[in-house]
Amino acid sequence: MLDHMLPIVDDSWREKFERVRQDGFSRLQGLWVLREIVFPIVMKLLTALCVPYVLARGVFPMLGYPLVVNSAVYRFAWIGCLSVSLFCFCAKRCHVWFRNLHNSIRDDRYLIGRRLHNFGEAALANQNQRQSSEDVGDGVLIGREGDVDNGLRLRRAIQQEA
Repeated sequence: MLDHMLPIVDDSWREKFERVRQDGFSRLQGLWVLREIVFPIVMKLLTALCVPYVLARGVFPMLGYPLVVNSAVYRFAWIGCLSVSLFCFCAKRCHVWFRNLHNSIRDDRYLIGRRLHNFGEAALANQNQRQSSEDVGDGVLIGREGDVDNGLRLRRAIQQEA
C-alpha cells in the first residue's frame, strides 16, 4: 500500500504500518496507535485547515485592508497554503536529489567504497615480458629506459581516466 504513496510517506510510516501488521488488530496497543498514527494525521489535517482560515479571517482584517482584499484573501488562502506546502515539498525533494547526485559523483570520482582491480597488472605483464625477452637474448642486457617511459605512460593514462 505504501509503494503507491511514496512521495507522501517516508520510512517511519512504513515501519509503523509494518508493526501494526505484525501485531495484528487483536494485540494492537491503542495508546501507541493514537500517538504514532492518528495524532500526526489529525494534526496535519487541522493545520492544513486552520492556518489558511486564521490568516484569512484573523490576520488580514486586522491589517486594515478593504473588504474586497479580505474576500480575495479568504477565497485563495487554501490554494496559497497548498501551493506553499507543495513548493516546500518539492524544494526538499530537489535538495535530497541534488545531495545524492553530488555524493554519487564524488564517490565515482574518488572511488569511495570500491576496490581497484587489475591495477598495474598490465605494467607488470609488460615488465615480465621484457625480462623474459632479455633472458632469451644473446646475453646482452637491454637498457631500462623503456620501463621509465612505460611508467609515465601508465601514470598519464590513469590520470586521464580520473
